[in-house]
Amino acid sequence: MADVKITDNVSLSADLDLREDTLLLKAGLTSLISTGAHLFQNMDKPLDQTDVQAVALGGNFSSPSLLSGDMASLTVGAGMNCSLNVKKAADKLLFDDDGFSPVIPIPANQAWLGVEFDLSATGTVAASANGVGVSFEGDGQLTCATHTLFTASPPPLPLLLEACGVAFSNFSLSTNALAIRTQPPNTVNVTEVNGSITAAVSFDQPFAMNALASANLPFNESTSIQPTVTLSLGSSLQVAGDFLVRCYKMSDSVVRMGVYKKHGSTLTVSLTAGAGIDGEIGGDDVLSALLKAALPGVDMVAAGLSGDTAATLNGVIRDGLCRNLSATFNAVCSAAFTHEAALLYDVQLDAGDSAATDSALGSALRGDWTALEALLNARRIRNIAVETVEKKSSVTINLFGFYSAVSTTDYLKTCTVLIDESGQVVITDKIDASRVSASTSPYAADSDKLRQALMEDFICTATYAVVSSKLNLNLSVMQSYHRYSSNMSVADVRESVSLGYALGLIPQGSLDATLNATSSFYHALVSAGVQYDTPALMGIFYKDPASQMQRSNAELEQAGRDVMCLLLNPADPTDAVRLSVLRNNSAWAQMDEIGNTAAFRSIPELGGLGATQLGAVSADWISIVWWAQALAKIAPALSATTLALSHAPAGNPSQDAGFMKARTRLANVLGDVTRNTSAAFVHGWGAAVMFALSGRRGSAEMELTWNSKTLHYE
Repeated sequence: MADVKITDNVSLSADLDLREDTLLLKAGLTSLISTGAHLFQNMDKPLDQTDVQAVALGGNFSSPSLLSGDMASLTVGAGMNCSLNVKKAADKLLFDDDGFSPVIPIPANQAWLGVEFDLSATGTVAASANGVGVSFEGDGQLTCATHTLFTASPPPLPLLLEACGVAFSNFSLSTNALAIRTQPPNTVNVTEVNGSITAAVSFDQPFAMNALASANLPFNESTSIQPTVTLSLGSSLQVAGDFLVRCYKMSDSVVRMGVYKKHGSTLTVSLTAGAGIDGEIGGDDVLSALLKAALPGVDMVAAGLSGDTAATLNGVIRDGLCRNLSATFNAVCSAAFTHEAALLYDVQLDAGDSAATDSALGSALRGDWTALEALLNARRIRNIAVETVEKKSSVTINLFGFYSAVSTTDYLKTCTVLIDESGQVVITDKIDASRVSASTSPYAADSDKLRQALMEDFICTATYAVVSSKLNLNLSVMQSYHRYSSNMSVADVRESVSLGYALGLIPQGSLDATLNATSSFYHALVSAGVQYDTPALMGIFYKDPASQMQRSNAELEQAGRDVMCLLLNPADPTDAVRLSVLRNNSAWAQMDEIGNTAAFRSIPELGGLGATQLGAVSADWISIVWWAQALAKIAPALSATTLALSHAPAGNPSQDAGFMKARTRLANVLGDVTRNTSAAFVHGWGAAVMFALSGRRGSAEMELTWNSKTLHYE
């Protein structure tokens, strides 16, 4: 044994007995400095009877390199570089329960003592034969701790002074397979570091091709698209962020290794050089692979998607995939107040091939955890990469104006690719890109503008689908809603849940208690979609599809009011006012009669409202009235177009003057509609009201994720 003095540098001191072979002695630990008397006053008390929780210390080293040779880049920081942490039965758990990894309980006869040091790393640690579980380059700061279990058998637990000697002796770094094998049982090594990990994942990624028509409706009966495309992704993903790596030596033969995302942090996911679409994500064929699968026979060169143009747009597509994966990973690993397991494995050290086991452990410590997934003597507890891909969530590719193009080649010649912050992909005409573009970069889409544009073009696409059904081109039309935020407001989450209520997917009120009990919604991801066939689309436009009987303006406004009520929160003061007006037939009739929001204060029911409340009520009226008038205009023009089509000679109906005249009138009506669109479509009302008019005949599904919990409805 060797003594290391711990002192306050004034009058108090104690000697710690450390084992001769301890790592800290090899690094030349000569003394520890404590700035107060509290630690010394507890040295002679059993560990579970001390009132010590956390104490800061300064360690002095004659040889500050903690490891010789292979990890010489790690050194101890200066000053107060160490701390002691005591966890007792009253704490119940060594680490907070994240809901995914097995907990480490602390019964009445046990306590844990942790020794933690602040370290500095210079150079590329991951380039050596060893590592700390996360790959990082350049200079980095690490916090490394070893927690030691003490059990009273028989009671009492050892004195704090004696426990400190054992805990400092046990301090080690899990930097290679040998270090893991020699790590004392009933200890947990923890490294806190910013860097990246590589996770094993191999899967087929589905893409939903959401083809849309614009208000300009050239008649193209030959255009076709595969609605769902599946492409193969490679064998690994790189995930960067703030992590904790825990190596829990449960016994001589079992180690539990895990990477934990620090609570409150954000992950960034990228496709590694060896992973990708059809094995070539790092190349220049991503867009080509996607479009060739969706548009059989497309000529990429003839469409102008080659050379520098292809390279640029492929980069945008890859960035969109990475953003989409990042949003999904953060949504499934987003614990608000605890560190959450991202990758977690139990490894049986005395089973399997020892060389293969040591190789897999070494790779994991260098940040590449892919080999552990294939190790026969390793048991996966959690792998968020695997969890994410097993869900098989589709990435939606929105092709604005696709059905309005004369040909697929002509469509692609004029298009560009945009992505929003969550990775939604938009292919749109360059001139029309301003409808959804953001100012942040040439290829950025604004999420709010995108939701509004999708609703506008859904109306155009639904109209096109009804006309095309007369030629037996029975198109399936999708209405999609997507929303992501790293910290979504309670109001926005309520609005999204209310959309689920309105779509009949979530039982009415079933999530109210959850919403009331949750104050923060971290990395919230909301996806909803409704698929419509032609009979369901006919229900949107007509009260009686068989006779093409139209709804009156009053009927449409009532439908819009009813659905709007479903999306509002009666506990919110402004929403409560909106509800009262939406349900007040007299007030609504007066608003319709006046028709000027500037004069609404003359209405008795509205006269006493504040400016904010009156503004919200006026916005509701504008949205509903505009929408009702739009559908009222579309229905007769649509009927005239389908009638003209039925009278057109067989063959190419675009050669028939009567049909083309009716089609032009319909296009003009749709143009007026989309030029005077409503901001209400940014939110879920547009989707909900169309679903209601269809008689709920669309096929709907929805997924909600926040704080690492996912709910799926269909």
